[in-house]
Amino acid sequence: MMISLESNKFRDVLLPEKNSKIVVAMSGGVDSAVSALLLHELGYEVIGVNLKVWDYQQNCDSKKTCCSPKDIYDAKSVGMQLNIPFYVIKMEHIFKEKVIDRFILDYQKARTPNPCVECNTHVKFGALWEKSKLLGISWIATGHYARVYKTKSNRYTIQNGVDDYKNQAYYLYGLSQEAISHTIFPLGNFLKQEVRELARKYNLPVAEKHESQEICFVQDNDYRSFLKKQGVEMTPGYFKDIHGRILGKHKGKEQFTIGQRKGLGISWKEPLYVIEIHENGDVILGSVNQTLFRSFEVEQINFLYFSEEEFADLYHSKQLHCRVQIRYRSKPYNAFVNYLGYDPSISWNGLPKGHRIKVVLEDPIPAVTPGQSAVFYPLLEENPNDILLMGGIISKENLIHDL
Repeated sequence: MMISLESNKFRDVLLPEKNSKIVVAMSGGVDSAVSALLLHELGYEVIGVNLKVWDYQQNCDSKKTCCSPKDIYDAKSVGMQLNIPFYVIKMEHIFKEKVIDRFILDYQKARTPNPCVECNTHVKFGALWEKSKLLGISWIATGHYARVYKTKSNRYTIQNGVDDYKNQAYYLYGLSQEAISHTIFPLGNFLKQEVRELARKYNLPVAEKHESQEICFVQDNDYRSFLKKQGVEMTPGYFKDIHGRILGKHKGKEQFTIGQRKGLGISWKEPLYVIEIHENGDVILGSVNQTLFRSFEVEQINFLYFSEEEFADLYHSKQLHCRVQIRYRSKPYNAFVNYLGYDPSISWNGLPKGHRIKVVLEDPIPAVTPGQSAVFYPLLEENPNDILLMGGIISKENLIHDL
């Protein structure tokens, strides 16, 4: 079966001229394999690459699909079946610096990291994109369920994929304009079931491969063991309530995240939840109602729909009414955004705080978590309403509880 460019599956998909070279990041899973298949069938010169970002043998269970040499083998097998060049590119250094070290630092600084965002921003659509350009290849593609949207002012942003369950736009807010404008998401108009069916139809060796939901470098999803293995010393401290009263002791603040209830190891007359984590080791607990937040700040904003100048000019004295999503697969909530300006001071991760905004929620929401990403969409009644306006990192400063 040849796949036609006229198919509605490729409506509005940003595609280069026929016979163009495209680097496809192939992880060894079914999504990236079908992305390579689709572009190959559409007549492009596809070059498959697998990014070796971690010491698989030393740090992961080779029997599992996550972080195992089998992923490279599977990706190579797909490349051989499609008769496309396939290469393994070593990126351990950039991955360690931008993802692993940042992951560790976030926990040490009482934040909850988002390594998939950092990997996409700095590795897949950063280092890989730069390497592709050096090779004279100006297009890259991945198996993300997302789409590229071009605005009337000729800017590029990320649009949700049609598969609501698999939509991965949240992880892609950090991409540069240059990277987005040269990126193809072949699966943006596909459902996961359709991708599996294509893989079966073409007898791809990964058609039935299990899909990992874990952080790729954290074995068994046990980040606490990972931190200890990396030499991180846990910071013991006290459980306290919002009034500062001591409720108990714990063995390390790094073991907790905002909103956590299970695994606290403390008995109380009512269920307790983590509502704040302090760098000195104090973990603040409260009732479920005390997990609700009324407002918070976001820093290191990356503007997509707007340019920096446009946003500063439009919203220096008025609010942006929009929706905010504070974690993957959570629904976006209506909110008002106030622009706070550009702050050159250095934040916890060694970067300037950059453009900062204050988010005031229409209704309080639970477990706003510093270190996680917040991305912003238009209101539901707007058209289109599924494109990213901007995104950034939730700050620890000025988190306002709905007490």
